[in-house]
Amino acid sequence: MQIILSDHNCEGQAKAIFQALDQHGFLPTFPMALTSFLKVGLHPKASDREGWQFCQDNGYLLLTGNRTAADGKRSLEYVINTLLKEDSLPVITIGNLDRVMADPTYCWRCAENLAEIILDLDRVRGTPRLYIPGHAVSR
Repeated sequence: MQIILSDHNCEGQAKAIFQALDQHGFLPTFPMALTSFLKVGLHPKASDREGWQFCQDNGYLLLTGNRTAADGKRSLEYVINTLLKEDSLPVITIGNLDRVMADPTYCWRCAENLAEIILDLDRVRGTPRLYIPGHAVSR
């Protein structure tokens, strides 16, 4: 069972993506569960380093929106670039948070790409970040 930890900035979008997976019958085929910072004991405003490290320590995938790297050394981009190892799990980044909620086709593409990533998770270890939609794991 792959656990997906939704960043606080995209909990509604993460739920919509999981609903799309469920509606298309993917959840039985791709066993995964969605959780939140609060449910795992992280403060919603936990630092990017805390969230990323929690995911690495527990084998969770971090699902987040496309945020700026303007926070410098506190940004998720800095954390990834500093701590990434060859077996690290990638951060899954939703390209357009607003569009997930407004466009069912876009939401489904995100869901489908997330399922592909989970299917080939071992092949994408060590990748810093994967964007959905748009990611396709080549076979």
